[in-house]
Amino acid sequence: MAVPATAWRAGMRITGDRLNAKDYQAGIVSVSFTSQTSYTQAVVFPEPFPVAPIMNAEIASGSGVTGRFEARPINVTTTGFTLFVLLTDTAEGADTWASQPVHWTARMPTA
Repeated sequence: MAVPATAWRAGMRITGDRLNAKDYQAGIVSVSFTSQTSYTQAVVFPEPFPVAPIMNAEIASGSGVTGRFEARPINVTTTGFTLFVLLTDTAEGADTWASQPVHWTARMPTA
């Protein structure tokens, strides 16, 4: 079980878990779909967070049809989120993606 990063305070004991703890996670999702204007995909965090994290998602390419899309995390929980990819100009019509990388980051909220 992962231990979340801790704000150090006087008198705290140093443990292996605390030294290895981190308050962020990141990953890459490969997205593929056919003839869509929006798309969702469930993503599970490698390690659960103690509270729902603050998140960001970015399409890693600007070439071709990806330039007209945006990505964002929705339905964020302690164990994962839903990646939501949507066409920003629906007048352009539906598009197809094949293995497009979308990067995400999640971090613990600060007090």
